[in-house]
Parts: sequence; structure tokens; C-alpha cells
Amino acid sequence: MADRTFEVVIPDYHFWRQNIKCQTGCPVDTDSRGYVKAIAAGDYEKAYWIARIPNPFASICGRICAAPCELACRRKDIDAAISIRALKRFVTEQYGVEVYPDKMDVTESFRERFSEQGSGIMGIAAESAMPVSIVGAGPAGLSCAHDLALMGYKPIVYEMEKIPGGMAVMGIPAYRLPREVLKAEIDAIEALGVEIRLGVQVGKDVTIDVLMEESAAVLVATGARRSIILPMEGSDLKGVMGGVDFLRRINTGQEVQVGPRVVVIGGGNVAYDIARTAIRREDVDSVTLVCLEEFDQMLADEVEIEEGKEEGVTRINSFGPWRINADTTDTVKSVTFRKCISIYDYEGGFNPRFDESDTMTIPADTVLFSVGQTCDFSFLAESGLDLEITERGSVKVDSRDEVSTSVPGLFLAGDLAYGSKLLIDAVASGKKAAITIHEFLSGKKVEQEITEVHSRKYDGEVSCNEVFHMKNFEKTPRSVVPVRRPEDRTSDLETV
Repeated sequence: MADRTFEVVIPDYHFWRQNIKCQTGCPVDTDSRGYVKAIAAGDYEKAYWIARIPNPFASICGRICAAPCELACRRKDIDAAISIRALKRFVTEQYGVEVYPDKMDVTESFRERFSEQGSGIMGIAAESAMPVSIVGAGPAGLSCAHDLALMGYKPIVYEMEKIPGGMAVMGIPAYRLPREVLKAEIDAIEALGVEIRLGVQVGKDVTIDVLMEESAAVLVATGARRSIILPMEGSDLKGVMGGVDFLRRINTGQEVQVGPRVVVIGGGNVAYDIARTAIRREDVDSVTLVCLEEFDQMLADEVEIEEGKEEGVTRINSFGPWRINADTTDTVKSVTFRKCISIYDYEGGFNPRFDESDTMTIPADTVLFSVGQTCDFSFLAESGLDLEITERGSVKVDSRDEVSTSVPGLFLAGDLAYGSKLLIDAVASGKKAAITIHEFLSGKKVEQEITEVHSRKYDGEVSCNEVFHMKNFEKTPRSVVPVRRPEDRTSDLETV
């Protein structure tokens, strides 16, 4: 690889707050406009490093990120958002971790680039004879470990599963996220000096108290691994399962008993991951997805809905589950739904209302719930640590940094800190935890500065020149990312 240095800068704060909405839409402040412009100029290597420096999972995000940058894109005001996620994937396939046959090559290249680009955290670690322990090898925990390693700390990550990746590997199907790409991302993080100990369950194999004693600091980032199953008649029948548990068992190679008629309850991206995984199984004849929301209220990405439809997933909107009906062996035989007439109350709170005179019953052998996920932090509650608990029963974090707890040296990140969110939110939380842990250990605030570029000021104001063109001047439609035929996609669980 050629020896090159790129200037990666943060635009003037006030300017990009007002105008560069794609960057402010990204939880890790990726300069989306910067790498899109670099791609347009043909400088793909520069584009990659603009995308990679703030995000240790750039190659993954180029494939499965929910793309809040595209939701914020100003181009949507004209026709459609720029294909930012697809462009990121394009440059990661040219220069990302997946192109290195040896992860040690990644280490040398990445350390060199981070030094050249002036990431600001290289080698700033405080003196410490003890490691920083991280519980959970998901996106939040590994992002924290990545940045701590660049600083000069020695992070040790404890993961209860036999493979690292957390919900990125447990909850995202292989047809959306190739496992070799995920492995390459994690190999690169390990190569920076991060130790990952697999098959170690904190609270069972080692207690949190012991980790606190043997570590300079401890971060808990165990993720929202538990499915929520709505309490209703029949929810304890054979054939009823949490959707995330279904994905976890499939993605870890465990046997899963599924009947030929599957009903998925939920309307988000995870619900579609579940439905589209189920439709790929040879023992499944039909998959019906039912959700409370009307079509234009659904949380799932439009591409997920469209591709699910192409693959044979039947969608029913504006109905909520009422009861799950059993056969003579206490096994699911059908689900009865009620028409949902409103989801939110006058104050905007979640409070669904139903028309009990408008019902329908769908035959089913398997019911998979995808109505939310929750965290298991019983090992913390049972530790004896003086943790402050919120009224809702979760561990309280400091509102100023969103990762510190009431116990000095103990930090939370990801879903455990704020509830179930996007993968890129977990990355941002892990990176924030790394900075907070460093400030705790060093006693020094990390200096941050704003570099003023891309703007011209007169009397303290940003000057924007107005340019007028005829209607639809240079209007270029958004290109559709190519995919395989539906019949080819549903033939296996591995390929999108």
C-alpha cells in the first residue's frame, strides 16, 4: 500500500450542525459527506480512511447499518437520500479489513494510519499495572477495547459465548452479514492488542467483584440478549419462542424445532431478520408477519420490507395479538389478532387501542415474538456492589457521560446503558466509554478541538451563496443496490 497521509478534519461546529446533517445523524460523527466526495473524486483510499477512523466496524456498517446518515440526508428533500451505506461498503471492499489475508498486516497498516491521521488517542494511556476488563464481546465492548488499545491500555474482553461478536453474530443473519467480514473486523481489533477470552460467563465462571479487584476499570456491555414475549393467553405453549432466541440458536449452529406455518409478531428490522431467516428453512412452508403499525408507520427499513415480500413473507398491518390457541397437546395451532385502531395516546405515549369486534385467526405451528429485547444484569444485582438502581429496575448511569455508574471504576455501555438501539449506537457508546475510562484512570480530560473548514464567515455568520437552476436541473435518481433473485436468496442461509 502506498505511503500516503490524508487530512481528516471536523468541519466548523456551527456550520455542520446546520448543514451537514448526514454527519450529525451518525452517532459516531462520521464525515459521510467527506467520503462521498472522495469517492466522487476517485480517491477511494482516502474515502475509506475518512469512514474508518471514527468507526472500528466500518466494514460491517457498510453492509447492515440502519444508516441514520441517510435518514438525515438533505438530498431527501429533493428526491431520495444518497446511497451512503452502499458507498461505504464499496470502499471497505477496496481497502477494509476484509482485504488483508493476515491480521498482523492489518495491525501494522492501521497503527500507521491512525498515527498519520492524528486520531488524537494514540499512546495517551495512563500508567497502569492492571488491565481494563470488558464484559461482552459485542459492538459496544469491542469498540471500547479497540480505542483503549490504541491509547496504550491492555483490554481483556470476557465473552460467555464460544464466538465473539455479541448481537452482531447472534442476532444478524449470515445472509446480511457475512461471517468472514465480521471475523476480519474482530481479528483486526485483536491484533491491536486486545485479548478476548471466550466461553467465560461473568457471574458464574468469574464474579464481577473479582474483576473489580483485578482490573484498573471494568466495563459491562452485555447487550440486550433476551426476547420479550408478551404475556397473553397461550404465550407459554409449545411452539412459542422469542425471535432473538430463534436467531441466536440458528447463528450458533444449534438445532431449532420449527413448524411449517410460522407467524412473526413485530414490525421492525429484527422482525424481518427473523421472518426472512425462517422463510429460508426447508421445514417452513409459510411465514406471516403481523404488526400493530400501519405500513407507513413501520420501523423496518423499506428495503427489508420489499425484499421480505419478494422472498414470500406475508405482511399484515394494524393488528395486534390477542391470544395464542392450543391443540390437544398444548402446542400452538393458531393465533387470534385484534384490529389496532391507534398505537399512541394523545400525549404520544405507547398505548395501543383495539377493536375487539374486528378479529382474525391465523393458523400457526410456530410463533416468534419480536416486540423488543431486554438485558440480563442479574450478575450485577447479585454482586453486592453498591449500585444505584433506577425506578424501572435498571442500573443507573451518570447523565453527563451516560456510561459511569455509582461505583467508581465500573462503567456500562451499549444496550445495558440505554436500552436496545442500533449497532452504530453501540459503537458510539463503546467509544464514549473508552474516553471516560481513560479520564477516570488518568485524571485528565481528553482535549477535543474543532477544525474550521468548508465555511466562510462574515461578522461571525456563515455565508451561503444562493444558486438558482431550472426545476429538476441535474436531478439524478438514486441507484438501487443490486441483489440476487428472490428464489436464489431463499435457497440458503448464508448469501444475501
